[in-house]
Amino acid sequence: MNASSDRLLRRTLWANAVLSMLSGVGLAAFATPLAKLATHAPVTVLGLDLAIVFELLGIGFVLFGAVCAWVAAQSRLPVAWARAIFLLDASWVVITLGILALPVPWTGAGYAGVAVIGLVVADLAILEYLGLRRLGAATA
Repeated sequence: MNASSDRLLRRTLWANAVLSMLSGVGLAAFATPLAKLATHAPVTVLGLDLAIVFELLGIGFVLFGAVCAWVAAQSRLPVAWARAIFLLDASWVVITLGILALPVPWTGAGYAGVAVIGLVVADLAILEYLGLRRLGAATA
């Protein structure tokens, strides 16, 4: 594997790291107002208020972003970790579709927020897939 064969994947992982950490901090810090903006009525998920779910998701995003940064920073790119990140991102896109289909009293902003995050993650997953394919072609 050389620098040019893993450049797309590394840059995508760095972008994923930055976007995940920034959105995670924002989601955790502004969980209550975002929950109020996203729904017409109070919502609970597994017995937890939506604001608490947003806080937990935000913390998870920060941790996920840290893993993305760690993977991207390795001198020898750990391909298994990069594949796992791709699979998690692809899963998030599918989960997003499920969230939008739930009978939740979403506001327009709520639908838009969930959809935009899903689209951004889909874009990252596509770039990760292409980067992984490029690596496969480079090592074959």
